[in-house]
Amino acid sequence: MKKLIAFFGMMALLLPGSFAQVDKTQMGLNVSKKYAQNLGNLSQLQWKRKMEGFVDGNPAMSSVSSVTLSSDMKLVAIVISQQSYVEKKRGIRGKVQKSVVSDVNEYVKNAVELVGRYIILSQGQMVDLFNKGTLTEQGNAIQADAANILNPGDRLIYKFDKSTLLYQSQDISTVMGGDPIKAKVNYETVNGTNRVTNVAIELPGPKVNVKLTNFEYAKKQ
Repeated sequence: MKKLIAFFGMMALLLPGSFAQVDKTQMGLNVSKKYAQNLGNLSQLQWKRKMEGFVDGNPAMSSVSSVTLSSDMKLVAIVISQQSYVEKKRGIRGKVQKSVVSDVNEYVKNAVELVGRYIILSQGQMVDLFNKGTLTEQGNAIQADAANILNPGDRLIYKFDKSTLLYQSQDISTVMGGDPIKAKVNYETVNGTNRVTNVAIELPGPKVNVKLTNFEYAKKQ
């Protein structure tokens, strides 16, 4: 009977989703170290980012920016082109419309910057994610599900490749000025460098959706 109990105990440790024996702090440090190396690779690249904004499902604006990482590992985006799909009105209505569009653009910009803070976590924040989070194994991925990492009430569900410890995806729920913000970030790994392919951001009413797509990654000139 004792051997049978020991057998089932051992099987429980081998089942997917079991992380009872994992040193969460060490795993957070390992992932952070891997991500720091990856940021070093990304800092040698430049790429383009297309941002598309939709209000109540209708196209409102789009822009294309050139993006790089600064020396302190912050995203730097320089707008190359931009377009508004809102029909411009004349007179007072036009001024009101311009004011509303300006406010929406600023709102979207702030939301994109906030989501960017979650995409690039510091070592301390990464360790906090793993220490506070629930870890599960899902196929070839390790998922960390945690709350209250950068802002009170936020929730993060981050998936990492089990063998490389690089990102597969990030699901972000947070708050900006009292408004709930949700974002889904998808990744790909090319030539050993882990990079964001696209980001979908949902903002509250009027319902605003933002789609970011990265493309044309290349060595800095």
